[in-house]
Amino acid sequence: MKRVALALLLLAAIIIPACQQSANRESAKIEKLFDDYFREYLMLNPEKGSELGLSKKSGYSFDRAGLDDASGDGMRANNDLARKYLGQLKAIDTTKITRSQNIDAKILTWFLEVQLEGEKFADHRYQIDHLFGVHNQMANLMTEYHIIEDLQDAQDYIRRLEKIPIRVHQVKERIKVQEKKGVLPPAFIIDRVITDMDDFTMPEPEANILYSGFKDKLASLSDVDSATAEDLCRKAASTTEAKIYPAYQEFLDQVKISAQEADSLAGVWKLPDGDEYYAYTLKLHTSARMTPEEVFQLGLKEAKSLQDKARVLLDSLGVSGDTTFGALMNQYRATWDAPENQDRFYYPDGEEKREMVLSDYQSLLDSALLRLPQAFKYIPKTEVTVQPVPEYKEQTGLTYYEPASVDGKRKATFYVNMTYTMAKPGMRSLTYHETVPGHHYQIALQQELTQNRMFKNLYFISGFGEGWAMYVQNLAMELGWLPDVYSRIAELNSQLFRAVRIVVDAGIHHKRWTKQQAAKYMQDNLGWSSVNEIDRYIVWPGQACSYTIGRLKIQELRDKAKNELGPNFDLKDFHMTLLENGSLPLDLLEDVVDDYISTRKLES
Repeated sequence: MKRVALALLLLAAIIIPACQQSANRESAKIEKLFDDYFREYLMLNPEKGSELGLSKKSGYSFDRAGLDDASGDGMRANNDLARKYLGQLKAIDTTKITRSQNIDAKILTWFLEVQLEGEKFADHRYQIDHLFGVHNQMANLMTEYHIIEDLQDAQDYIRRLEKIPIRVHQVKERIKVQEKKGVLPPAFIIDRVITDMDDFTMPEPEANILYSGFKDKLASLSDVDSATAEDLCRKAASTTEAKIYPAYQEFLDQVKISAQEADSLAGVWKLPDGDEYYAYTLKLHTSARMTPEEVFQLGLKEAKSLQDKARVLLDSLGVSGDTTFGALMNQYRATWDAPENQDRFYYPDGEEKREMVLSDYQSLLDSALLRLPQAFKYIPKTEVTVQPVPEYKEQTGLTYYEPASVDGKRKATFYVNMTYTMAKPGMRSLTYHETVPGHHYQIALQQELTQNRMFKNLYFISGFGEGWAMYVQNLAMELGWLPDVYSRIAELNSQLFRAVRIVVDAGIHHKRWTKQQAAKYMQDNLGWSSVNEIDRYIVWPGQACSYTIGRLKIQELRDKAKNELGPNFDLKDFHMTLLENGSLPLDLLEDVVDDYISTRKLES
């Protein structure tokens, strides 16, 4: 008997280390896969390296003077890369890697599969686009993302400038391919692009942001003498005037011809396989498994629910009536003009208004940071500032958050559009959405806790990210961060706006609504409509649906965890469970929460 036991011990001594070695090899293999994919992605997409703020000391190389290849060849190269790594992921033995590696493998697999699923729709995304067209992409890259810390960076800037005409030509060729396939945005979208590009090329080169921003950055460099700086500035001005402006003008000439062929139909249903394409965009942006009709019906249901809640608060202020909710909100807004309400809702006009608005947003942000420990374990180290939207972007109507560079040198920024001023009670919810505990908290935590797997910084799942930002707006109301009935009405109205977005987005692209029908629905259900908003949904189908769908899923998962764990439910633990793996598809998020529930049950 002793001999048998000894033999078993010896066998275990051989087998267990062998199994551990096998598992270690597989873990090392997938870590290398994650890193290799990120490095190869950067080689194909150098603009992403600049967007992430990867310094020369980061250990990640990419062409710092290069631009992405926007041609058909460039698209095919990216899809080939996806196929290559999807094959490698499927070869991994997932029983021999860690839980964290398993989750990240599923994240990368989801992205690559969705990318390849969209290969058949490669020419459906409008290249003539007032939000993300080539003119805005290049201005953003050069002014916001291209790092200039030394002479080499400045020289790379000039080389990049010189390549912009190539990029513009690639987009022109893509437009020609699209038009042959019957893919053309509505004429009113093309008109916006023409206006924007006319405005961009109108100033003298020295007044263009591509020159002026570069000159300002050069002035801060200690290793560039004045003669060298002047020479670089001359090159920037001459490149803008002799190469970029003519390239943009040729682009404009082609776009103006396209405008003559364009119709006024708003939805992508008009495109080849348009209904299938819209279903794909919903999956891409929300990551949910819902049909367009299910999405549309969800929007109607949620809009009604939020309006019912808001009516109760409005009634407490004496605002009531058997009318559309939009009319009721306009009745409420009319009370803002009463002398006793002026300071509660408005800023005084004058030169100081701009600074007052930015200062108040900063104060709300500072207050939210102090309150984070009420519901969150982790406090991000990455700072966030409040700044006005750059002038060249103001007409998009966007207010947005821009993450910090991964090395922290470029600060995270909450950009406030100063072309309009939100009523004061709504500023809290917007701050919570864009900064903390919303986008900044989620993305900073991802950057700080998952930095060893850099590929996770490449992706933002809107259903998760925007869903989280909407969830924490509602959480702020639960926690008492909205101090009065006016801010609570503003919060419900903010949530209603996102529910209305679902109806309008699906209405345009699934129900074949006209732009006028979309505007009427907004007017009846919000009390206002917006050309900027509707045009956004037209060129960015599916994305507007991600906010409410994501919020409802997160709330559903919280309710599930709370019901199953009872007194053992911990809100701070739950929030860390949601966020610690970075941006997740909603199905995978549900799996993660289910694992959390099972683990907590075992622990208790």
